[in-house]
Amino acid sequence: MNVNAAPTERPPRSARIDGLLAISGAVALATTIGLTRLAATDVADALTRNTVRLSLAWYAAALFMMMRMQRDDWAIRTRLGQVARWCWTWGVVVFLVHLAMAFHYFHGWSHAHAFETTRQASGVGEGVFVSYFFTLWWTFDAAVWWAAPRWYADRPAWIGRTLHLFMLFIVFNGMVVFESGPIRWAGVVLFIALPAAWLLSRRPRLDHAV
Repeated sequence: MNVNAAPTERPPRSARIDGLLAISGAVALATTIGLTRLAATDVADALTRNTVRLSLAWYAAALFMMMRMQRDDWAIRTRLGQVARWCWTWGVVVFLVHLAMAFHYFHGWSHAHAFETTRQASGVGEGVFVSYFFTLWWTFDAAVWWAAPRWYADRPAWIGRTLHLFMLFIVFNGMVVFESGPIRWAGVVLFIALPAAWLLSRRPRLDHAV
């Protein structure tokens, strides 16, 4: 296959799948926010927590699919690739909503307040910059996958590997180290299931994942 050949027009069926995935993600986000507002007594806390939970669900779904993907999948020539990219995209979109909720309800859109809150929670206020970097890298990565999927499929393996190690470190701390109760147990299950799924996959390709 000549990867340098001019891209062909996407078939209508592929566009329909993208449309359905876009609508599904929007409905999931709207439903999460709507049900939270109806059911929660502390709406601010519930919205902030439930949006990050939904983001992590999209993130986990994308990771499990990425482990089985081949080059054509990464280049978005298959349905698996489309679904994985949308899961990855909705993960970061909902995470941005989560950040907006946190800054709106708890920090008054103040970086200084977010810095101080992070310092009180972890002892290191500079940790807020790690969160910013996490958000920017994930957003940039998703944007590149949409803008240049063929380059994305062929990019050096160390880029995807480094991003995943960094993101998993952040997710582990967020779900297991600094959480408790059901979220901590969900994190434990996730971090047991991920390596198990990787070992069971016949051709794990996490190296090229975003």
